[in-house]
Amino acid sequence: MSGGVRSVPLLFVAFLAACPSEPDPGPQAASGSIHALTYNVHGFSETLAGDDPAARMPQILDLLPDFDLVGLQEVWDDRWYDILAEAPQATKERFDTPLNADRVYGSGLAQFTVLPLLEYRQVHYTTCNGLLDGASDCLASKGFQAMRVQLAEGASLDWYNTHFEAGGGEADDIARVAQIELMLEVMATWSPDRALLLTGDLNLHWDDPADVPQLERLIDGSGLVDACAALDCPDPNRIDKVLTRDGGGLALQAREWEDDPRFVDAAGEDLSDHRAIRARFDWTWAPE
Repeated sequence: MSGGVRSVPLLFVAFLAACPSEPDPGPQAASGSIHALTYNVHGFSETLAGDDPAARMPQILDLLPDFDLVGLQEVWDDRWYDILAEAPQATKERFDTPLNADRVYGSGLAQFTVLPLLEYRQVHYTTCNGLLDGASDCLASKGFQAMRVQLAEGASLDWYNTHFEAGGGEADDIARVAQIELMLEVMATWSPDRALLLTGDLNLHWDDPADVPQLERLIDGSGLVDACAALDCPDPNRIDKVLTRDGGGLALQAREWEDDPRFVDAAGEDLSDHRAIRARFDWTWAPE
């Protein structure tokens, strides 16, 4: 018998070509957990902040690596954002564009996440109240961010981050209602029937009769559930909130909610004029 490579019968080659390959099963059911933070960092200049943000921001930065999603508000000053942006989360988006030439600040919002980014949007609110009164909201360009992030193959979450009108007068209520309606409109068009997570300083209290209809409109109009309420937390009146909604085969179950006690300096003083609120969720996804 001669050496060398033996030829393969043509009939066998034809048989192999005719055999179908294993079908691609497509995306498979998956599960995991999300650790989220919402934090108004009071990031004004030293004069407006009335304290030492240059000392506070590095201490805040040191605590950010613990979170999968970080929703920040009042990151007004570029210097403070540059410090916080040293956080290890790979995806970072800052919404700092002023609405127009009459506004001093951008929205003050930033989102950091370890999750892959699929899409990103940012929207200005067009209503506000007050330049030198009513909490001076019209000096800023408030709005909201919306990230679509990937949890697993085929599984994604729409994460919104916002800061609503701050004042408590009638004109502020009117502006805030318009802001809520705009957010609900975008949720209905960009995120219909999708799972949602909302972080933010909502400036709304359950114990204020004027605020309750606004909170109810936000929750009823979006289908969101407050993680604090879901876990019967000890302080449901916080204006800084984390809310979620199931959708698209993705279910989110609140497991932890906490006014995070770590966000203080060596003397025990808060690192902002707001408390840092964290929540942990288990998620499960099944292809629909």
